[in-house]
Amino acid sequence: MYTIIVGGGQVGAYLASLLLAEKHQIKIIDNHKERISVLEQTISAEFLVLGSGSDPNVLESRGYTKQMSSLRNGSDETNLVVWQPGALEFRVPRVLARVNNPKNAWLYTPEMGWMSR
Repeated sequence: MYTIIVGGGQVGAYLASLLLAEKHQIKIIDNHKERISVLEQTISAEFLVLGSGSDPNVLESRGYTKQMSSLRNGSDETNLVVWQPGALEFRVPRVLARVNNPKNAWLYTPEMGWMSR
């Protein structure tokens, strides 16, 4: 499985370690240089990308295409920005996102275009 993880915080880094242990291909995209430096202490630099996970050019250049199996991303706002092109334009087979603020859960319903694949 090839996974792009947008956001290298605690959850993203832990997910990356689990996927790497299972021999999955991954990329972590984070727009904070300091966070990338911290991640380099435990994750090889080949899996890390400094850039914005909401920038379509960054996503596409890192393999955000039909070959990608899943995605985990950061803030609720970023989740929506990253999900939409993945699901609608690139037809990513599975897009995963964590809802951080329960008040935003209404955005992640089939009526809003969010569906499990």
